[in-house]
Amino acid sequence: MVKPLTKKQQAIFSFIKQTIKKTGFPPTVREIGNQFSITVKGAYDHLKAIEKKGYLRCEAGKSRAIELLIDKEDVYADVRSIPLVGTIAAGVPILAQENIESYIQLPSVFFPEGTLFGLKVKGDSMTGAGIFDGDIAIIRQQLNANNGQIVAALIDNEATLKIFKKTERKVQLLPANEKYSPISTDNVVILGVLKALFRTY
Repeated sequence: MVKPLTKKQQAIFSFIKQTIKKTGFPPTVREIGNQFSITVKGAYDHLKAIEKKGYLRCEAGKSRAIELLIDKEDVYADVRSIPLVGTIAAGVPILAQENIESYIQLPSVFFPEGTLFGLKVKGDSMTGAGIFDGDIAIIRQQLNANNGQIVAALIDNEATLKIFKKTERKVQLLPANEKYSPISTDNVVILGVLKALFRTY
């Protein structure tokens, strides 16, 4: 049985739930400290106390690694669980990993329909489009794309994130970094179209 929270602990727990419902992610310890005008250590101590009472679980050494154990059905009712699939190359393509590594929780209001999956960007070939190494690309699964759309594409069993361009003769996958050359090929499979990017600090 969980133990009752103090007034401050209840306020912090409510803030965590509200943040998850609004953004899909729990707040960082620093954000909790800023919200309640307390130090990072003070916020951490409150989190550990709430964890000890059975309301949540914290994973040491990771930002935003707070998992709710109480009231999670209410909080996650408006959240979509999206699979994070392997790593996508934004530079020199790497072998696609089709296994699901984990799941990310995102507000369903932003993604009401469609089959979605997340891919972690690796490389710097799309920096001109504001896509950076380590970003999580949210892809809507579909087999075709329009010129100018950013797509996740599979070439010879390797995945890459590029700008789609189709001519009468061939398909080109264009980088958004002049250091890289376009990829011209007829052997390409469109995995989906970029719908959103997520970046943590």
